[in-house]
Amino acid sequence: MKKKLLAWISLSCLVLTALPAVAGEETLEKSELQVQMESQGWSQVGSNIFERQLGDGKVEHLGYGPEGLAWTIGELNRQLDRLLGEFELFPSLELAETIEGLSAAISKARGELSAQSRESGGMTAAPLALDGPSCDGVCYSATADAYHLTTQQGVGATAMAKFNNPCGYVGETYAYVYVRATAGTTQTEITRQDPPPPTPKTGTAITSSVSATVAGGSGALPCFSTAASFVQSSQLGFSYSTSDTNDGYCPPLPPPPTCSIIGTNYEYFALNNCRTRTWTANTSGGTYQWRVNGSLAGTASTFSRSICAGTGDFTVSLTVTAANGLSCTSSLYVAVVYEPEPMCGQYLC
Repeated sequence: MKKKLLAWISLSCLVLTALPAVAGEETLEKSELQVQMESQGWSQVGSNIFERQLGDGKVEHLGYGPEGLAWTIGELNRQLDRLLGEFELFPSLELAETIEGLSAAISKARGELSAQSRESGGMTAAPLALDGPSCDGVCYSATADAYHLTTQQGVGATAMAKFNNPCGYVGETYAYVYVRATAGTTQTEITRQDPPPPTPKTGTAITSSVSATVAGGSGALPCFSTAASFVQSSQLGFSYSTSDTNDGYCPPLPPPPTCSIIGTNYEYFALNNCRTRTWTANTSGGTYQWRVNGSLAGTASTFSRSICAGTGDFTVSLTVTAANGLSCTSSLYVAVVYEPEPMCGQYLC
């Protein structure tokens, strides 16, 4: 019986399972596929093409057969137009190389589309010898994220595409990122791609992964970052792509936290004894580090220590780190004075 591929989606990866076709059927069973896809937030935007919004500027597409690959090629061309527009304004060798790599990926995909279109039913048939329970674990994924930095002004981007299976099916992966920001009068651009031109990675267990960050945010030019990745397999008849774009002025960072220490800074002893004292952080939230004379002594919002007559002076310091990574430090010098009472004698008591 002739086999075709029906794609099912899981949270961790996309799992393809080979199912028998209905007699006379030459396309994917779209009704079952559509129900499964819609249950996980996808919407059908064309024949054998699904889209899912993941947030501002971030979207992913999953397609099957020639229709899906044609859509992916269109999406890659839209990304290429965006990079060409950047190159006109901010030309660089790195960006030119990424444009070359993306163009090569598009050219390769067009060749695959022509090959798929020549197949009966528009799908490349998977080898029957590879069908069966042992070959159900075909996994693939693609991620892209373009974002503002949180510990300093600037932008970053990361992208990754994976394809893996135990059965000999071949897939392709490609990922790239581009980031740009201005600090004062200096503009910095970083472009990275995996793999470099001329072609995407090809194999049965492959990963393309890139990331970049650049500081900036001042000056007349806004921050910008974009990321994209895609994975496809002509043998399995699917293509999957995702992209994210972060455009606009980098927002100013929130001010660092302020902190101070509440507690004693002077202890007087007339007797050679000890007492326990507690210091409290005059701030809330974040993580705490208490140190005594530079040595770590506590990580709670309060700190207690035994002080004895012979302890001697010491310094208590507190560092508070907020969720965005910014921190503050406060110190308190504690004086310890020991003046024993005089001994009683024949003439003095």
